[in-house]
Amino acid sequence: MLVKEIVYYILDAVKAISDDSLITEEEVLFLLKKYRSFLIKKEQEKEKSTTDTASEFEYQQICLNLEKTPAIDGEPCTGGYYLRTTNKMPKVLEGTTPRVYPMDFYQGINISFIPRDRMRYVGTNKYLQNIIWVSLGPDLHLYLYSNNPQFLYLKKLRMMAIFEDFDEAADLLCDSDGEDTSCDVLDAKFPIRDYLVPTLIELCEKEILGIAYRGKDDTNNSKDDLADIASFIRRNTKSSLQQQIEG
Repeated sequence: MLVKEIVYYILDAVKAISDDSLITEEEVLFLLKKYRSFLIKKEQEKEKSTTDTASEFEYQQICLNLEKTPAIDGEPCTGGYYLRTTNKMPKVLEGTTPRVYPMDFYQGINISFIPRDRMRYVGTNKYLQNIIWVSLGPDLHLYLYSNNPQFLYLKKLRMMAIFEDFDEAADLLCDSDGEDTSCDVLDAKFPIRDYLVPTLIELCEKEILGIAYRGKDDTNNSKDDLADIASFIRRNTKSSLQQQIEG
């Protein structure tokens, strides 16, 4: 399903119960991100794997341009040059590892994603001279390093990952050839397994409507009366000191 299909389905479902709700597309997107991450983590706990076939539905593919830099920003220079992505990387879902592939003439070269604290120690093994190491820097840019100086000619990389901020990734989407397929987030395919969509929608609707914890707005008057009631309660439950100060 497309993102907009899920967003508008939720908005229509909420308005079918009460047309007084002031929920916006942006607020629905926020809830979709929140509960998508929750459901993916639950599925991975159940399967004990992040590389199963079903989880491919959660991956998005983006392309990032590279530039030459003398050091990882925010850390002491260790000599030589790195490549750095020109864009910051969208946040990756915790517990998952991105897959990184070179573009241009470096097709087929191995790129290994490693923790940042290991970056200063790589490149000492003479049998691994052609491996390109990549890590996320403190400035949220990706940094690449290799003992083979030819890696500095690399201009672009392709990444597949389960992004927590799928809306940010939508601005960087590309195909396997590196061609730009970015689009408005509402027009993007929603990155989740199809059988989780009904549960995702139900969780979002429950939070919006507050079925278990919120009173009903029974008067269909195109006005959010519950917000007015909540404001009235807050005003009239202030301490006497607060009332004196405001008076």
